[in-house]
Amino acid sequence: MSNSINDSLMVFKELEIIHLESEQIEAAWKITDNLKVNKGKLQTYFQALGLVAFEEWLRKREPNLSVDLTQVSLLNSQYSQIIQEINAVFNLQVGEFKICLISTSSFSDDFIDIPKEVIDVPEFAAHFYIVIGVEDELEVAAIRGFSRYDELKNVTRNKSVLSDGNYELSFADFNQQTDDLLLYLQCLSPLDIQLPAISNKHSDYLQDLIKILTQKAVNTGLWLQNQVDEVAEELSWKLLPATSPLRRYQATAGEDLDNILTVIDEVEIPAVAARSYRDITLAETKLRLYVLTWRLPETDGDWSLLVILGAIPGNNPPLGVKLRISDSTEVLIEEILEADSNSDNLYTQIVGAKQEKFLVTVTSADGTEISNLFEFHPM
Repeated sequence: MSNSINDSLMVFKELEIIHLESEQIEAAWKITDNLKVNKGKLQTYFQALGLVAFEEWLRKREPNLSVDLTQVSLLNSQYSQIIQEINAVFNLQVGEFKICLISTSSFSDDFIDIPKEVIDVPEFAAHFYIVIGVEDELEVAAIRGFSRYDELKNVTRNKSVLSDGNYELSFADFNQQTDDLLLYLQCLSPLDIQLPAISNKHSDYLQDLIKILTQKAVNTGLWLQNQVDEVAEELSWKLLPATSPLRRYQATAGEDLDNILTVIDEVEIPAVAARSYRDITLAETKLRLYVLTWRLPETDGDWSLLVILGAIPGNNPPLGVKLRISDSTEVLIEEILEADSNSDNLYTQIVGAKQEKFLVTVTSADGTEISNLFEFHPM
């Protein structure tokens, strides 16, 4: 018997054991197979086991509490592309409360990994986060602990996100009294645990999040060493030399950028900033997207991204074109070039931490769009 199972057996007496019947195990496999995930199939299976185990536990402990699976991530096609990237079951409804289930592959883990999206993304945030231990070999599960959203938000407020996109939390941060959970579900009002408001840009954001989690990012940090990665090469990003009064000749794109920067006086751009551009055509509109990036001094890896969108020189200003920038929690900026705009270009600056990615989406007046994902990892 493995050490993991031995450790789990030691804590059996402290937990309410949920015995998984063959029908429940089969149901978990069916959920997994229906998702047709390309990677992380075992991870998804454990999520599904956690879901069927929680339903069984709730049915036995408090059958009057209704469970609504209409929007639950494992059964909702709009989440099929990201479920393997977010190791949790979110958007489960119990009564009037939103529930997020975190499955662990043993009963004895001292630390729990929780995807940042299920805490920081308003669409996925839950009133209660429930940790479910699953021992597949023994065909048992157990509710190990839970936390309210407001409590978990306070715990993660000053924590950094790991490179895999998770918060690592101590199991001691969770309430291990399952009777308290049942009491809350029966007696509290959802208004007692305020969740973040969902933006009216919900549909745009969900599509952006899918791309952030699944699309390859351009590493702008390499631009500082005058290098481009494979993603940038595939998308035809071209580096530009830094501005210099000693340079007698610059490429047309570089001269065009210098002219644009003369009117963007509210942004302080350091001389070491890396500069690049990409020409794109959307609905027969010829556009040029400039990106400037630099490291912020005296910070732990923070970086700045300046994005400028306009027409390729010689073409009319692309009226009606939209520039949208999203991170992994929300749509940060959305601007449209109108006829009465003070400039022929759209531009915006954003600042990110070293683990952050930004999705820059350009949308033409007829709705055609193209996206670029950026990160910053200097050599």
